[in-house]
Amino acid sequence: MGVSLARAQTTKLLVVGNTLQRKFSYCSKEVKMEFFRSHCYSIYCNSLWSRYKVATMNHLKVRHNDILKRLLGLPRWCSSSLAFARNGVNNLDVIRRHSVFSLKSRVELSTNSIITSIKQSSAYVCGPIQQRWLGLLFVQNVG
Repeated sequence: MGVSLARAQTTKLLVVGNTLQRKFSYCSKEVKMEFFRSHCYSIYCNSLWSRYKVATMNHLKVRHNDILKRLLGLPRWCSSSLAFARNGVNNLDVIRRHSVFSLKSRVELSTNSIITSIKQSSAYVCGPIQQRWLGLLFVQNVG
């Protein structure tokens, strides 16, 4: 069942990608990149994604990369990193780090009395939320 679901999602993504490519084929690159920023940067609550499996995040990254390539009319085999860098747009990892940093900063700077008391507790300082945020903010080299 999982394989057929993944195939269905991939097929759906390709249809969406083809539709995007057709609808925006006559637009300038600036318009396409603004469309990508406005629709693909707003991934709500991504800083709270603490339970996603690695495989799920990898599927999301592939889909995110495919959308950019389709929008630019690039072949699927070309480098996603290069496409993001040349067009000045952020990939999914960067979007997530920005979102985590923003949420963490808002919590740290909050003057709300409830949030302040939570911030001062050891459960917050050493707890799973803080560990997850730090894990997302700082890339750890394994190897």
